[in-house]
Amino acid sequence: MPVIVPFFSGAKQLTIELAEPVIILRGTHNDKITHVFQGEVDLVVTKPTSISQVSIQFIGKSHSLWPEGIGARGTKLYHEKVIHEQNIILQSYPDHPKQEGVLAAGVYRWPFQFLISNQLIETIEDEMAKVFYYVTAVVNRVGIGATKLRCRRDVLLLRTPNWSDNALTANSLPTTSITSERCLEVCDATICIEKSNVSSGTQFPIAISLSPNRKNVYLESISIVLTEKRVYKLPEFQARRSEIHDFKVAIASVTNLTDPTVSQQPLDLSMKEMRRLMNVKNAHIPLTDHGPFHYRLIYTLPNCVHLNHTSTFSEIDIRHTLKIHIELSSAIPSKRTVARTHIRLETPITILDCRLKEDYNALPTYEEALLLDPVVDEHDGMDSKPTGFFLCPCYIEYKKKRKCTRRDWMNIRNEQHLVSGIDAQNQYDVVPPPSYDSIDIKH
Repeated sequence: MPVIVPFFSGAKQLTIELAEPVIILRGTHNDKITHVFQGEVDLVVTKPTSISQVSIQFIGKSHSLWPEGIGARGTKLYHEKVIHEQNIILQSYPDHPKQEGVLAAGVYRWPFQFLISNQLIETIEDEMAKVFYYVTAVVNRVGIGATKLRCRRDVLLLRTPNWSDNALTANSLPTTSITSERCLEVCDATICIEKSNVSSGTQFPIAISLSPNRKNVYLESISIVLTEKRVYKLPEFQARRSEIHDFKVAIASVTNLTDPTVSQQPLDLSMKEMRRLMNVKNAHIPLTDHGPFHYRLIYTLPNCVHLNHTSTFSEIDIRHTLKIHIELSSAIPSKRTVARTHIRLETPITILDCRLKEDYNALPTYEEALLLDPVVDEHDGMDSKPTGFFLCPCYIEYKKKRKCTRRDWMNIRNEQHLVSGIDAQNQYDVVPPPSYDSIDIKH
């Protein structure tokens, strides 16, 4: 017996319920992986209705802006085209004379499944070009004055790094770290980038070790620049435009890795001195008097407001390069001059979507993975360790769509206010008052 429901407008009469509104593409677009995207179409019928067909489409489109103009006359300022399309007929009446059917009053549900190839382009949300996906359901009603019922739901396609099947048979798992060693006359340098796959707005650690080979060696400057190159193409119009943006990443914290047993007076730089080393050209920090320079520098990458993620689409090609420049000076007594030595390292890195910063990039430590119990009470959830990355609006919206519980959502909101309070406190150097537990009450 059909369910009798009150009257609904067209906007509420047809809905699309998705099992997961986000599709995670794993690995590169060359990996032969197929994902299942499923849900159901719900239709509420308040009176007998004649229909001819119920269908659903999964559509992907690319949209680009061209302020300089494209086309034969150069008057076309934007272009949009379909890059992927799948159709499924959920209900039809091929055996009926008029290929029509009557739905009695009630609630009707049609499940659907789409097979999503890993070769699809991930969602791109650049200011000048974008790639977006959505599903749309259509109910073709029959009759005089009857219109089609339509419903649309947006779908996110995010790409995360994943090891290939060859890694399972290899003797060792691949690593995303990058290490460069230089043996120079002035010093021996080692630069270690701990991870080359990182999300925007997260922390990016780099370890630098400088061991001088002569006296009177000074460290003048360290520069870390992230370059984003965007190339937009439209082969059908023979249009091409490229942009290059440089971002000087800001330093967040510094850790001295020098073993105190090796050197009696190890080089110990404060945060103020380290910021001076990053911002000026002639910091003139001696290396020979206090031993080697061995520090772990943690930088904060720009957030998604300014930085895009690396793409795999040839028509919207976004790539990132990390440029490290270290400048040293050494005195030459025989010539009574000062020689400058430059150490440069340029390497490509992968910037992931900002919505992947916690789920697939900031992994917990071994101790946290063993001791963390998913079934905790509310007070234990509030005392959890902050993530340490920028909570952008799109990340918060993404977490709301991923069916998080009310307690998880409150933890995200409280954590956002906590991080904002810490940033404001560091900005004005305000010393917080002591806690009540640290004060001994004298009776």
